[in-house]
Amino acid sequence: MLTLDAGCASWTGGREVSVVLRAGFSIEDEDLVYPELAMRAIVHDPSPRGVRDDLGWPGLRATSLVEPPAAASTPPLVRVDDAPVLIQGELAYSDAVRADGHRFLFQVDEEGWPASGELGDIVEEYLWGYGSVYFYGTPGVDGTVHDVVAGFIDF
Repeated sequence: MLTLDAGCASWTGGREVSVVLRAGFSIEDEDLVYPELAMRAIVHDPSPRGVRDDLGWPGLRATSLVEPPAAASTPPLVRVDDAPVLIQGELAYSDAVRADGHRFLFQVDEEGWPASGELGDIVEEYLWGYGSVYFYGTPGVDGTVHDVVAGFIDF
């Protein structure tokens, strides 16, 4: 699970966004495009973080993402922006999600996975074929997005 901080973008309206993936997901599966994509984004009120390690799930770790230096050659793991950075340059992958009125919100790019340091030993294999997954939503009149949907995987 990956959770975006409540302050990561104005469209969150002060809420967090948690991304969860279907158990048993494989890049060879057929549910790689909206609306059938095998992951969900849940918009929720900020969750307090526990301080008691003895009550945590064994092996579960939490860490904060930091902005990479401007000159970094590796892209960030999570990129919040107005437009996606596509791997194959094929905007047609987003046709179905955009046809439903959604706009791009953020992407998770496996190339930006912190392969060394605190989380270096977490990934045994890249879930999306060393690719990116793109998330969309429809802002209300106040600019807040209440539902975030997974659009497609690009690899």
